[in-house]
Amino acid sequence: MSRQHAIECALTSGYNNPSLVAESETPNAPSSARRRLLSTIGATSAQVVVVDPYLKCSKLREVAAALQLRRVARWKNITELTVSAREIDFSRRLAIVSRDIHRDDRHIVIRRALALTAPVELVEGFNELRAQCMRNQQVHSGLIYTANAYQSSSSFRLWVEHCRERGARLVTHQHGGGYGIDPIHLGEEFDVSVSDTFYSWGWDATDGGTRVRSLPPAWPDRHTGQPSSEYLLMSLPVTSHMYRLQSFLMPSHVADVISQTLALIRELAAPTRLRIRMHQGDALPLSQISTLDATVIIDDLQASGTMAASRAKLVLHNYLSTAWLETLAMNIPTVCFCDPVMYRPRAAAQPFVDALAKVGVIHYSGIEAAKFVNGLNGDPSAWWQSAEVQEAREAFVARYANFSENWLPAWMEEFERLLAE
Repeated sequence: MSRQHAIECALTSGYNNPSLVAESETPNAPSSARRRLLSTIGATSAQVVVVDPYLKCSKLREVAAALQLRRVARWKNITELTVSAREIDFSRRLAIVSRDIHRDDRHIVIRRALALTAPVELVEGFNELRAQCMRNQQVHSGLIYTANAYQSSSSFRLWVEHCRERGARLVTHQHGGGYGIDPIHLGEEFDVSVSDTFYSWGWDATDGGTRVRSLPPAWPDRHTGQPSSEYLLMSLPVTSHMYRLQSFLMPSHVADVISQTLALIRELAAPTRLRIRMHQGDALPLSQISTLDATVIIDDLQASGTMAASRAKLVLHNYLSTAWLETLAMNIPTVCFCDPVMYRPRAAAQPFVDALAKVGVIHYSGIEAAKFVNGLNGDPSAWWQSAEVQEAREAFVARYANFSENWLPAWMEEFERLLAE
C-alpha cells in the first residue's frame, strides 16, 4: 500500500463514523426540547449565561433552578448549530499531510494529526459554522458558566471566544471523576487553562492553581425508598480502541479490568443477585465463566445511573469513575477495585484514598473485593454505617465529591461575588 493510499484510507475510515463529522450531545446533555424550554426562562439582560450545566437531576428540578436564578442568570441554547458540509476535501488535507513528509518534529506531527482527524465542521464547514454562530447568537459580555460545552460543541467554542474578546468571562465546573485526584489529568489541565475561574467538587487552589475554587454540584436524583436485595456493578466501557487519553480507556487496562471483573463475579457467593450496568462498547464476556454462584442480571439502562445506584443494596465499581464519587456522596454502600499502578493518586489525595482502602471501600483486585463483599454476609449496611467507614467517607467527600442539596444558594452567592469584582 502506498503512503498516499494509506492516508486516504485513514481519512475515509475515520469519517465513516458520524460522530467525527457532526456535533453530538454528551450523555448528560439535555434534550433539544429541554434546552428550548430553559432558554425561555430569565431576562435577556441577565448578567450570567448558563450553558449545559452538569446537573444529574430531573427536568423539573432544573427548570425550578432556572426560575430561582432568573434574576441574575438565564439558560442559553448555544450548542446545537450544525453545518451542511459533509464531504472531505481530500486534496487539501493530503497536501497538509504530505508537506515536509520527511520531517518528524512535533509541529509537523501535530499538523499531520489535525489534518487526518479534525472534524468536517472545523475544516470544510468552519466558515459556515462561524457565520451561523455570529449571525444567530447575541454577544454576551458578562459571565458565561458551563460544565463542559467547550469540549462537546464547536459552536459554543466559537461563540464564547467572540464574547471573551468583548469582555466576557468564562467560568467552568468539574464534570467528572479523577479531577484533583489523578497525578496527571489532561482534562483538568485543559479545563483550568481555558477558564477564568474553574470550580471543583471540593479541592481547592492548593491542588489546582489560583483559578480553582470549590463550588458544590447539585445533589443527584435518587431513589428514596428501601433498597432492593441486589448488588449493582457499574462497569467501565468495554472497548479495544483508545478514544480518549485516560487510563481506564487504554485497551491493555480494559483487558486487565475485564479479567479482574470476571474473577470477582466468579468469586461472589450465593445467594448474591448482581446487576451489571455498562455504557458503550461491547458486553463483558460472561460466557468465559463456566459456573456461577451469583445470579447475574444485565441492567437495561432505563433508569439514570444515580437512580439505579440508589436502589441497590451495595454498589461495586471496577474503575474510579464519576459514578464512584456519586455513590460515596449519596452515602450508598460502595466497594471499588482498581489497579494501583493505573490509579495512583496525587500526594494531596493519597491520605484520603488510603483511608478508604483501610476501611474496605477500595481494593486492588477483583478477588480481594469479592472476598470482602462475601464477608459482609448479605448486610453491607452494618459495615457501611460504622464510625470508621463514615469518617473516611465524609473526609473524602468533603474534598472530592461535595454534592449538596443547597447548591443553588451557593451558586447564587458565587455568581453575585464574581459580578461584583
